[in-house]
Amino acid sequence: MANPVLFVIAHPDLGQSRANRHFAASAKSVEGIEVLDLYKTYPDMFVDGSHERHRIDDKSTLVLQFPIYWYAAPGLLKEWIDRTFSYGWAYGTNGNALKGKNFMLSIATGSEEKAYSADGQHNYPLQEFLLPYKQTAHFCGMNWLEPLVYYHARASEKEQLLAHGEKLKNRLTELKQLAPQQEMPHGA
Repeated sequence: MANPVLFVIAHPDLGQSRANRHFAASAKSVEGIEVLDLYKTYPDMFVDGSHERHRIDDKSTLVLQFPIYWYAAPGLLKEWIDRTFSYGWAYGTNGNALKGKNFMLSIATGSEEKAYSADGQHNYPLQEFLLPYKQTAHFCGMNWLEPLVYYHARASEKEQLLAHGEKLKNRLTELKQLAPQQEMPHGA
């Protein structure tokens, strides 16, 4: 398996995103990681689901990198999932192509971590906004891995950004070694 990990970056203006641009570059620097920039690949917003299913077939792990926009991923990532995770392939009759694959989110938020709480600006923990992704993984028989979250992306210091980029690179390096249906090591 040449590239066991598919790192899907979904940002509509990656050139203007300090954090997501850095994380995409961090992923590209790890050997064995295939990086797919959705907005560059599909500028017309029409996803070729068949092509994407073939891209995923030989992968053991999918990582979705995106900013939180209005409590969800940017629209093209939703379109990618809708077109790619099709009936008969990802779920349903004979739909087991994703079964046992690892699934992880890598997210950047504009708000601080404390904003995602019952007392915070967003009223709920971030994990509650991620439930559709967790359920998608469960429904397709995928192994849900703990998300990697970078809070307060717009206001963070350069050192924090660089440290998180290193954390992402370390996690991706671990994921390359992780076979399907294995748990991530604690503290990863």
